[in-house]
Amino acid sequence: MRKFLTATMSALAVAWAVAGDPVVAEAKTLGIVALLANDALNIAVIAGATDAAKKAGWDVKVTDTQASADQANAAMRNFAVQKVDAMFVLAFASSSIGAGLAAANDAGIPVATWGGEIVPGIVVTTSGRTVGDDSAKYLLGQVGDSADILAMTFHPGKLCIDRGEAFDAAVKGKAGLNITYNEVTVPGQVQNGNAMAQAWLTAHPAGGKTKLAIWSCWDEPMQGAVAAIRQAGRDDVTTVSINGSPQGVDLVKNGDMTATVWQPAYAEGEAVFKTILEAMAAGKDWKPKVIEIAGIVVSKDNVDKFLADHPSGQ
Repeated sequence: MRKFLTATMSALAVAWAVAGDPVVAEAKTLGIVALLANDALNIAVIAGATDAAKKAGWDVKVTDTQASADQANAAMRNFAVQKVDAMFVLAFASSSIGAGLAAANDAGIPVATWGGEIVPGIVVTTSGRTVGDDSAKYLLGQVGDSADILAMTFHPGKLCIDRGEAFDAAVKGKAGLNITYNEVTVPGQVQNGNAMAQAWLTAHPAGGKTKLAIWSCWDEPMQGAVAAIRQAGRDDVTTVSINGSPQGVDLVKNGDMTATVWQPAYAEGEAVFKTILEAMAAGKDWKPKVIEIAGIVVSKDNVDKFLADHPSGQ
């Protein structure tokens, strides 16, 4: 009898192991490679992708590269070794992440980008061209075809490249526009924008006949520029940037900045992750996709309505 009970209990133990509690599948992981993890727009797009991923049961890992393409490639290689299930690279040109993309492709990991180009291995990206067009159109609507303009650019960032191309296209062929191009240094973009504006304001004193303007491919250098304008006691400079960060919108609200173009980064992050899932489900039948969501020019004319419609900035 004792042998019978022992055999019976052993059989039951095997049966429970096979047909008992269901095995919980390990969560998939999204690896995010950020250009600048403390930048307002990066924060928003990371939040959008993270929230969408967690709703789908995924884990998320974020690496901050401090705008270094070398660090971006290293982060992508590390994610490939970790065997994450998908990667999302923020604001780097696809041509600058070749080594990381090769590692992802070798590991069979789909890659999405925010403001990149579609190349083999990238299943979805977003475009920054539209908000660039909107910013340049608004700026020229304020100063016309005759003005001196300081343009603060940033070529390591693909979003800024797209926005800069839009700005260049808008001012091309307008002989009355005198453009001074300055490349922003990162980290230290706020301080750098302040120093650039101080030097440019000194070279363009108040009281001249030519209209003056400063354009920035994102809000943070403009924060420094408007501080320089305040310090100089100037009110003769039109200022337009892009992102629509909470800080940028506050500057518009307070009358320190003329306008910022809000980019719906949170919605873009959500849309990119959802598209990653679609691409993974489609497999070899997937055709790479470019997501483009319209932004909003925020100026003194609509800043109150914008804040009412977007109380969280999203």
